[in-house]
Amino acid sequence: MTADRIITSEVAQRISLLLLRVTTGFLLVWSGLAKIVKAKAPFALRSVELSDTMNAVLGYAAGGAQLVIGVLCVIGLWRKYALPLQALIHGFTAASVWWAIIDPYRWYIDDVDRIVFNSHVFYPTSITFAACLLLIAFRQRDRIALDSLIGDAQRRVSETPE
Repeated sequence: MTADRIITSEVAQRISLLLLRVTTGFLLVWSGLAKIVKAKAPFALRSVELSDTMNAVLGYAAGGAQLVIGVLCVIGLWRKYALPLQALIHGFTAASVWWAIIDPYRWYIDDVDRIVFNSHVFYPTSITFAACLLLIAFRQRDRIALDSLIGDAQRRVSETPE
């Protein structure tokens, strides 16, 4: 078997989708944990003046939701719902830092309130969002996921002659 056939095989595709799902899911887990630990509202809401209590409540709620969705993505459970929610969160994050995606080195866009000096670190949010869309599009090929394994086991049990 040639190297090209190995790296493009069905097994390689399944492992690649697994790694992509796990890494994008863990990004949500870590982000959710950070919101819970810091008790801070999501970045997109920080421009709105909120009381410390409301900031903490939104941080716990958003962080908890991200944590749950991230774990579901990592283990591959309820992907029909978890993957689009993950894409929505990562897409919203990318939209929140649109200027860093379009002009990561501040060469053209000047009139945007910058959150950090090195805005190029936010460019990968576009890559993460694209990965989320790919996971949705190729969900049926991602066979190393808990809901897929459960479905396969249920089909085997129902096909067993009595």
